Amino acid sequence: MKKCLFAIALVGLFAIQVPAKAQTTTNERIYILSSVWKDVCKNFAFPERFKEVDPDSLYKEYIPKVLHAESEQHFSNLMAEFLSSFQDGHTKFNDNNIKRYKVPVVFSWVKDQLFVTNIPTALKQEIPLGSQIVEVEGEPLMDYLQKQVYPIVPASNENWRKRKALDFFLTGDKDTRYNCSIKTPNGEMKEVSLTTGIIGYEDISDWLIQRDNRICYVKNLPGDILYMKLTTFAKPQSVKEEFEKYLSQFISSKGVIFDIRGNRGGTDESWHNLIQYIADSDVNIQDGLMLTGRVSNTAIELYGKNVPQLADYYNGVAMQPIQLDPFKSKIPDSLRIKSPIILLVDGFTASAAEDFAVTMKNLKLATIVGTSTAGVVSSPKVNDHGHGYWSQVSFCRFSNPDGSDIIYTGVLPDTNIEYTLNDALGKTDTALDTAINIIHIHQAK
Repeated sequence: MKKCLFAIALVGLFAIQVPAKAQTTTNERIYILSSVWKDVCKNFAFPERFKEVDPDSLYKEYIPKVLHAESEQHFSNLMAEFLSSFQDGHTKFNDNNIKRYKVPVVFSWVKDQLFVTNIPTALKQEIPLGSQIVEVEGEPLMDYLQKQVYPIVPASNENWRKRKALDFFLTGDKDTRYNCSIKTPNGEMKEVSLTTGIIGYEDISDWLIQRDNRICYVKNLPGDILYMKLTTFAKPQSVKEEFEKYLSQFISSKGVIFDIRGNRGGTDESWHNLIQYIADSDVNIQDGLMLTGRVSNTAIELYGKNVPQLADYYNGVAMQPIQLDPFKSKIPDSLRIKSPIILLVDGFTASAAEDFAVTMKNLKLATIVGTSTAGVVSSPKVNDHGHGYWSQVSFCRFSNPDGSDIIYTGVLPDTNIEYTLNDALGKTDTALDTAINIIHIHQAK
């Protein structure tokens, strides 16, 4: 994937009930809606979604809504809903006017239940770690999410919708209060009130569980295994420098674990350097993914009405392959990692990190361990609408080499892990333990 096709890191840019500062006229709002609709019709890389949501019908439905938007925030939310209707993680409406405040609590999904998995020390008596969120504002959790959060969440599958929703869950203007019913670890039902007050989790230093949030780092594990945590791919130079600092150890180790759990992406450049030390020089790394995009031809469209083979042109949903120049490693064989490689993934592994995972899997360069990834695999086209508003529409579709899609399932691991509450609380790490065990089995052969 060339730089022009780099997947953009997923960042939650919407909020709920937060005043916006932009001032747009009715004409400008209609123009923004029309521009977004036109972009979807022409470029959206997953046109099969049009069978579920017809863009023309949706456009007609939203014209009066936009005309009667009561505020900038209302208009912004309407645009978020419009693009979220097409169910793609990279196709979304962004509003830079929003300042979104969070409650000082970290939440994690374990199966279909939402738990409190980190809190400031000051809240440890009021909200015990491991408590389950049962109700919000008197509604069952899932009902609340369906009504208040999901409509603006861009997601291609339900697993990612749940996880991405946490970017919006219990957010709002500063000092917004939410009333929740929780079930404590000992089974007690309890009413608690949570108030928004932080922009990012880094605003609090006294978390009960301290986690290492560095961009990337390397450490040695028992059994001569080298472990590299890659929290984000937004800083390719940092990833390159950290990896090359330990290059001799990577080459001599008996096993390597790359941990991209929680990595929501950045640019493919971040992993392009790494993979050159893994793939053989005769392997075209581009073969790990198939890229396609929309194509139109007016002359062919006219024939498509009566020629079945050209029906997609007539219906405006034809796709064609996007050919990239070969990308092969130029690293000497003596500097290549030849020991077993494990790639740890989870439901928050997204975008460029998924590109890395699916490429490593399809080229058989690593064993993938963890849970299915987010399914945010595409390249978006960004349009600036002024007033702090901008939209993204996926224009390039990333698929497996056999043509099967990734967005609906995420990247499926070779070894699936049952994620537990103890994992979420940092008491255990089932995926890492499994990865180490797999390497030990390889070593014993």
